[in-house]
Amino acid sequence: MDSVWGTVNYLAAGSTRNRLYVAPGDQRATARYEAHRVRISDGRPHRGDLTLDAAGFTLVDHQTSVPGLDDPAVLDGAYTSEALALVRALTGADHVVSLGWMMRRTTQDRGGALPPAPDVHVDLHTTEIARRYARVHARSALPAPGSYRRAVWTSLWRAFSAPPQDWPLAVCDYRSTDDAEDGVPNLLFRVPALPDPGLPDAPDDEAESAASLFHYNAAHRWWYFPGMHAGEALLIKLHDTDRSVAWRAPHTSFRDDAAGAQPRESVELRTVAYFR
Repeated sequence: MDSVWGTVNYLAAGSTRNRLYVAPGDQRATARYEAHRVRISDGRPHRGDLTLDAAGFTLVDHQTSVPGLDDPAVLDGAYTSEALALVRALTGADHVVSLGWMMRRTTQDRGGALPPAPDVHVDLHTTEIARRYARVHARSALPAPGSYRRAVWTSLWRAFSAPPQDWPLAVCDYRSTDDAEDGVPNLLFRVPALPDPGLPDAPDDEAESAASLFHYNAAHRWWYFPGMHAGEALLIKLHDTDRSVAWRAPHTSFRDDAAGAQPRESVELRTVAYFR
């Protein structure tokens, strides 16, 4: 099986001060991490097995019709509309709502984008947190409580820089995770500027949401899709109220020293899909 060795950051044992401060173009984590070398397999030959409800993610061929994925106005408008239709088709949901997009770059001048996420995480922690996140970020009206039987939060990830990327995305197969372990919460705070590291932590109740961080597990099976380009998209589950299928997929980024690796530019659009 084609694979590479990559270094990923798991939560360190005993790390209890877990907060992520996000400011325009930068972020700071207070959690402590341990770097682990893991084998990351090429998922392209196994796409038929890496499905949304089995592995928690899926790669699809999808040529965007929208030029200029580095333009916020385009992302807010035509790209969001196109992405919502794609998520609806891939999930089979009756209704999909945008929770907004996020751009990431590895270039020194990121132009307001964030760097690649460096830790093993899932962006939401519990069903209640997922619902609260949706209420805060929904770009259109949400269905009334009790009017749907299932909700699935996802991230639609697309690289738009030339392949291969220097910091590709790595995704952990849900089937290799310990489903009894919810992960450790990591509180998210969006701030106008990063706080002084010496200042006291923000109060917990001011957090926008909480992600899940994970301790190292040798059983984790990692995948990536080398050479991703704008003509394909990776859909990742962040949370699913249906626990009879894969309901999340931990993920992170890693340094890939492949010949000719280019600075990564990517966009991810988070959504919540509702099933009647």
